[in-house]
Amino acid sequence: MSHLSPATIFSPTVARQQLAVAKDWSYIDSWLLIKFANQPIPAFERNASTLKALLSLASLNETADEEQELLARSRENALTAIQTSLDNDPNTELLHTLEDSLTPEGQIALESLSSLSTTLNLSTPSTEIIGRKLLSLQTTSYTLSQATSRVATLQRSLTTELTNLTTLIASLQSPSYQAPTDLPKQTLDLQRKIKILTSKLPEIRERIAALSSSPNSSTSKITVETIKAEEEKFKEWLATVKDLEMQVKAFHGLPQDIDLARLELESLRMELRDLTRERDGLFEGLVERESPKKRGR
Repeated sequence: MSHLSPATIFSPTVARQQLAVAKDWSYIDSWLLIKFANQPIPAFERNASTLKALLSLASLNETADEEQELLARSRENALTAIQTSLDNDPNTELLHTLEDSLTPEGQIALESLSSLSTTLNLSTPSTEIIGRKLLSLQTTSYTLSQATSRVATLQRSLTTELTNLTTLIASLQSPSYQAPTDLPKQTLDLQRKIKILTSKLPEIRERIAALSSSPNSSTSKITVETIKAEEEKFKEWLATVKDLEMQVKAFHGLPQDIDLARLELESLRMELRDLTRERDGLFEGLVERESPKKRGR
C-alpha cells in the first residue's frame, strides 16, 4: 500500500483507480521481463499515456502469440496426420523400394519434379500441367518485362520533362525576368497618364457628339458602290492618258519650239513627196522595160 497516495485513504474511488493502475503496471512489468528475458529493461517514463500504449502493445503481442501457437499446432497436427497416413499406407514399402532402386539420374529427376511441383503449388503434378504452368509463367514474365520497359521509358520521359522544367524555372528566376528597379515609378507615371486621359475623355466625347450632330457636316458616307464608281472613273482617265501618250509619241524627235517644229514637219513632208515621186518613176520605168518582152512573147 506504500504506492498509494494519501488521498486514497479518504476516497474509495481513487483507491480503486490507483489499484487498477498498479495492477496494470504489474502486468506490464511481468510482460516486459518475459520479453527481455535476462536483459535489462530500458528506462522509460511511467505515465498514463505510456501505460495505455504498453497495454495495447501487450494485447496485440498476446494475440499474435496465440495465432502463432494455433498455426504451429495446425502444422504439427497436419504433419502427424501425414506421417500416420504414410505409416499406414501399404504402398509405403513399395515406394521406398522404388526410390532405392532409382539411378542417380532418376533420383535427380524425381527431386527436380518434386521441387518443381512444390514451387508451382501442384498437389498431383503431371508433365502437361507443369508445361502449362511453365508456359503461363513465361507469358507472365514476358508481360512483366514489357511493362518494365514501358515504365522505364516513361521514367526517362518524366526525367527529361523534370530537367526541362528545372531549367525553365531557373531561367524564370534569372535576372532577365526580374521586375525593373524603377517599376513603382513607371506604375505611378502610367496611373497619372490614365487619370489625365480619363479626365479628358468626357470632353472628347462631347466634341465627337457635337461634330456628329453638326448640320454643316458634309462628310459623305463611303460605300462599296462609291468606291466602284470612282474605280471606273479612274480606269477611263487611265485610258485617256494612254491615248494621249500615243499621240505624243508620234511627235517624238521634233523641236520643242512650235515654229521650228512646223518647219521640220514641212521639210519631212517635202522629203516624203520627193521619195514618193522617185518611187513612182522607178515603178513606171520597170513597167516599160517589162512591157516589150511581154509583147514579143
